[in-house]
Amino acid sequence: MSQQIEQTLLEAIKKDDIKAFDALMETTQCGAYRLGRFPVLSLMYLYKSRKLISAYEDMFLKTTNSVTLSEPAEVSKKFSAKAGKCLRLYFNEVVSPLEMLLIMDDTNRLKRVYPKTNLSSGVKGRLKSIYYIKYSLNVRFEGNEIIIDRRPLTYREKKRIATICVSVVLVIAIIITSSIISSVFAPVRLDKYFDLTLNETYTLDQDFYVTKKYSIEEFNCTIIGNGHKLIFSKGAKIKNFNGTISDLTIESEGSVVFDVISENAKIENVTFNVNADISTSEGTAFVALTNYGTIENITVNVSGKINAVSKSTDVTEELAFGGVVLQNYVKNNYYAGTIKNCTVNYSRFSLVGEASANAVFGGVAGINNGYLQDCKVTGEIIADTFDIAGVCSLNSGLLSGNVNEADLSQSSQDAGWNPIVSGIVSRNNYVVENCKNTGKISAVSNCNIGQDNKAPTVSAAGIAYLNNNTIGGCKNSGAVTAVGKGEAYVGGISAHSYSRITNCLSSGDITVTADSIYAGGILGYSEIYYTATLTGYSFAWGDTNNCISQSKIDVTPIGEGIACVGGIVGYVDEVGIDLKSEKVYFGGEVTNNYFIGECVSSVDYFGSIVGVCASNIYINNSYSLNDGISYYNFDGNYYLNNSSKAFGATVTDEDEYSLVEDKGATSATLEVIQNSEVYNSILKKLN
Repeated sequence: MSQQIEQTLLEAIKKDDIKAFDALMETTQCGAYRLGRFPVLSLMYLYKSRKLISAYEDMFLKTTNSVTLSEPAEVSKKFSAKAGKCLRLYFNEVVSPLEMLLIMDDTNRLKRVYPKTNLSSGVKGRLKSIYYIKYSLNVRFEGNEIIIDRRPLTYREKKRIATICVSVVLVIAIIITSSIISSVFAPVRLDKYFDLTLNETYTLDQDFYVTKKYSIEEFNCTIIGNGHKLIFSKGAKIKNFNGTISDLTIESEGSVVFDVISENAKIENVTFNVNADISTSEGTAFVALTNYGTIENITVNVSGKINAVSKSTDVTEELAFGGVVLQNYVKNNYYAGTIKNCTVNYSRFSLVGEASANAVFGGVAGINNGYLQDCKVTGEIIADTFDIAGVCSLNSGLLSGNVNEADLSQSSQDAGWNPIVSGIVSRNNYVVENCKNTGKISAVSNCNIGQDNKAPTVSAAGIAYLNNNTIGGCKNSGAVTAVGKGEAYVGGISAHSYSRITNCLSSGDITVTADSIYAGGILGYSEIYYTATLTGYSFAWGDTNNCISQSKIDVTPIGEGIACVGGIVGYVDEVGIDLKSEKVYFGGEVTNNYFIGECVSSVDYFGSIVGVCASNIYINNSYSLNDGISYYNFDGNYYLNNSSKAFGATVTDEDEYSLVEDKGATSATLEVIQNSEVYNSILKKLN
């Protein structure tokens, strides 16, 4: 049977018979065959099968050959005549397609297809040997380019050039015809071999292709890749994934692979190679739009670009994007989407957005309502008018143990845009625990101040831009930079917080240039809000406790605004509520924190603990709730005795600033601080 396939395959290649070859592809997936030393594409080059090359070259350049048939004697003889002295290189070695092109002197095609391949050192070495043996000339490899020394034309080649000029019209016709044929005879689809709707288990023994715009409603089977590839053409996708995929590589051109991963589905030990070129007004991701199931131990390698465009010129609700999933969701309160132990690598990847598109990107997820745990993001993401979070844009679930190592930078010229960059999450509404950022964080607004003499704010944070719940046990060692001509909100851990930040450590340098500055080694701006309820009031405010800041802070005010800079918190706000016969003031608590960094700038209101805080909570410094216990706004804080005072100033409702004495803080030597029981308990929890 194999001898019959071998002969049929060779005849189709020799005759450049695309119909016969397509028929073989439908029944045998012959693109994965090798006749002795010769892969199918090498044979097409040897026999100059122009139609077949035009239709299948890109596909077969990516093929990993796995089925070897016998080598026909006529092929050996034809190759020996072409190879000449180079034959000595191929007693046992496979003649790869690029080596065959050089033996055939087709250097133009060789240069064109080289960037599409990933050659081994052995193949590169033989390419150098071939050209030196034939012409005593050199072949070099520089980045994504192959450099081949030019050789003089022979008399036969000069004569051939004249003939080619006469045949240009015919060649163009052949190219057009082959293009039409290739679109009619599409590559074999995955479902030509397997019924994907059945609850069956299939093990791959070769690579498969999923053709352009291919779609299947229900995918119910289990596929064990056995190290092979699924190659998705642009637009191909699986709508409802209910099965399991493992141990394979999926290659795509940026289109999302799965619409929905169901609650019982699982993707594990899979590598996704993504080369994106996307322009869209809809949120998307590279693996799935919605996940209710389990995505575990996958690697996603991303390059390319996303361009977010708006459906209108008006600013709309956020347009979210994710590196792995757009939405990690909970279904019926029983099934929570889980993403864990995954790695996402970004290389030469950029984001471009229209301001009215209001685009945000999460390195792993756009929106997380489930579990996102122990994932790592590496590389670099560069954005223009496109907000970035290293792991997740909006979190209403659990972010635990995630690490961002990628450098994240956004720069915008748009006068209506407020750049926001954060190491882990942009907006947190639930729990962020034991996460770490080591990447550089940069947010830059390059717009000029408008006629109303205002400019957009710019925000940057090591962990979270806005915290509405709990951040605990997190560390930032990445440098945090913000530049703008308006207000800047910057924090080693968070830029804004309405809730608790506890047991966190920031050691990254903080650099800010803006008109008005709110910057802190841990938190930039401690917010507070309250709402009236039937039983009283509901409060939320930004607490910062049991945190350590080792950051070097460098700020440059460029206008007439106020610089509120704190070793722990830049600004602490308050609200006054009439309770019975008195007015009670509430504000963020700053307790049991340690500042052992430094501020290298000269600003009006720098405090080693708090830059500026509202006057009433500073003066009263305590409050009690219905439990009868007294709570302190500022207590148990320490800072180095060679630093400036603990508090920069207080401010009244009338914006009157007053220098104050330290309250709730103690200056000490580094040795005393490092021997502190609370200090060491914080470090122990972080480790």
